[in-house]
Amino acid sequence: MPKKSLYIFCLMFFVISFGVSAMAALIPSIAVYFGIDKAQALPLTWLYMLPYGVFALVWAPFTRIVKVKKILLIATLGFFLSSFFFSLSRSIEQAFIARFLMGCFGCSFVPLVLIAVGKVVPPGEKAKTIGIFFGFSYFSNFISVFLSGFFEKFPLGLYLIPSIASLLVFVLVLTKLEDFDFRVDKFKISYLNTLKDKKVINFFLVVTLGSLLYHGLQQRLGVYLSESFSLGQMAISSVFTVATLAAIIFEFSGGFLSARFGNIKISSIGFTLMSVFAFSLIFIGNYKLILLMITFWGAGMALTHVGLASHLTSFPDRILRDASSLNSSLRFSFGGLGAFLGGLLVSIAGFKVLFIVIFLSIFFLGFNLKKIIN
Repeated sequence: MPKKSLYIFCLMFFVISFGVSAMAALIPSIAVYFGIDKAQALPLTWLYMLPYGVFALVWAPFTRIVKVKKILLIATLGFFLSSFFFSLSRSIEQAFIARFLMGCFGCSFVPLVLIAVGKVVPPGEKAKTIGIFFGFSYFSNFISVFLSGFFEKFPLGLYLIPSIASLLVFVLVLTKLEDFDFRVDKFKISYLNTLKDKKVINFFLVVTLGSLLYHGLQQRLGVYLSESFSLGQMAISSVFTVATLAAIIFEFSGGFLSARFGNIKISSIGFTLMSVFAFSLIFIGNYKLILLMITFWGAGMALTHVGLASHLTSFPDRILRDASSLNSSLRFSFGGLGAFLGGLLVSIAGFKVLFIVIFLSIFFLGFNLKKIIN
């Protein structure tokens, strides 16, 4: 892959990821900003993920008839406009609509880049390249989560940053990015054919369950910290910042570890580390201990993410496009569902039950990962 395209993709991942993790931390402040209950602001988490999951199915198949560069130009412009209007929303209803549109356009970037990596990057370099891309994604999340502590009075203002930055991406894509022309003579969407492969089905079973469980806890964490420890925005953002810092380190290194030890083994270790954090929440009653234990959550998520994404890029060329779309679609759709179900479980049984369910489920997934995928 040409270096200039590599750099643009890195910036693209940085921009699209800015503020994703920060949203969970900002929910209490957004509720105060609009004068509503925290529960009324929580849809801002899954209103991004659900359309992301649905529309991710649209973008990648069009690489059969349209150059990747042209698709990215449309998506980047749409992401700029939706982010801009989201940051200036004057009511929670306006914020809901803009956040929904952010998901519609933001979902294009990951599957398109995964297709490019799968097609042009040598097999031995794929895991390292994926690690670099998603490392920038986590670095972006780290900065946005850290900055969220300073946006208590104007929480949506944080999203002016990715809005403005996406304009820079638009210019760079227009003037510097390679075409990445993967067009074929016949347009065909073959999701059903892709899902006929048993190994693909097992892979996506892991992706969907992992995303559902992760977001089931992640998107409720800010509210849990606010209600259980009476923490302010700065303290809540600090917890998310520590997790994201751990994720940065292990996302960058995870690509090299996957190349050395294997994608599945690294993903399994990642799930196990995540289960350690979920288990600790059952007993921890001290905010400072959460600051320490959440490093397991961030590191585990990063290792799982880079391992599974690298495994995806090794799929046969005949299913790579549709599998890339399905990956983003299922990951975010079930992430949104997990955020909703996590909230439902908390409302019925409380946070402790949520933590027990997440711990047992993630531990089982990590322990049996090799059997499931292979």
